[in-house]
Amino acid sequence: MRGMERKEWTLGADDAGRRLDRLLRRLLAKNSQGEILAALRKGLVKLNGKKAQASSLTQEGDVLSAAAFLLAPDENLPEERKAAPCPYPIIFKNEHLLFIDKPAGVSVHGQGSVAEYFAGQKTAALAFVPAPLHRLDKGTSGLLAVSQSMAGARWFSEKIKSHEIKKYYWGIAEGRLQKECLWEDRLSVQERREGFFTPQAGQDDGAAAKTIAKPLKAATFGGKEISLVQYQIFTGRKRQIRAQSAFHGFPLLGDKAYGSEGKRFFLRSMRMEFPDNGLGLPPLLEAPVPQDFLAFFND
Repeated sequence: MRGMERKEWTLGADDAGRRLDRLLRRLLAKNSQGEILAALRKGLVKLNGKKAQASSLTQEGDVLSAAAFLLAPDENLPEERKAAPCPYPIIFKNEHLLFIDKPAGVSVHGQGSVAEYFAGQKTAALAFVPAPLHRLDKGTSGLLAVSQSMAGARWFSEKIKSHEIKKYYWGIAEGRLQKECLWEDRLSVQERREGFFTPQAGQDDGAAAKTIAKPLKAATFGGKEISLVQYQIFTGRKRQIRAQSAFHGFPLLGDKAYGSEGKRFFLRSMRMEFPDNGLGLPPLLEAPVPQDFLAFFND
């Protein structure tokens, strides 16, 4: 159509290998799926100057164009977009991965979450959306990985699945943990408490969970013995540390879901160690030492 204004983009690595219609769902968000398919049929959207099928797979370097009226009025070209400052402390960032210090009380997913913030950030890619790459409970603070590229997301997810990334946490537990312990249990959902299902350790039909608990400090708080414990997890079960620690007689201080009393529990993602990689990651990353944890153990 002569005289029709068009917008044009050159696709990068993070937009490669995607079905064209799925990429367009994000780019042409104001349009329904039916309207996007109609735009493809009419040539209002073209790939490398030609009509394309919805199922076409994109490649790096492809040139995508679309009629300007298909875009929202305030939509800018990706290269003109500027991301808002990150509201979370940044521990490490490069073009592939970002590691933030997630505060306790902030959810990883859902309304008002880390995922919601990053999903709303505009990037140079048309379809790639930065997102958290693993779970932390709302009450858990510390190191959280967020994807910055498809290559980073794939690498981190693969290494987590193969247990090649070592993950360490600090927690304050009730009781005096005397020595380093290896806990190997099975976790299964047994009961519903406070609006969510609580994994319980020691079940025969649950998922395998493996954790090493190492005592770091001991003190007395509120008339009870407490321990600062380093937990190394070898599996990534939901609420694994909380469930296993409670099952072995050391519930996290303040973890009401597992029998303790208090307003909050104390658990922090402290360190990750990485295998050799081509992504520019250092051998390990650490979160700042939590001064509110150490305050329980001041002489």
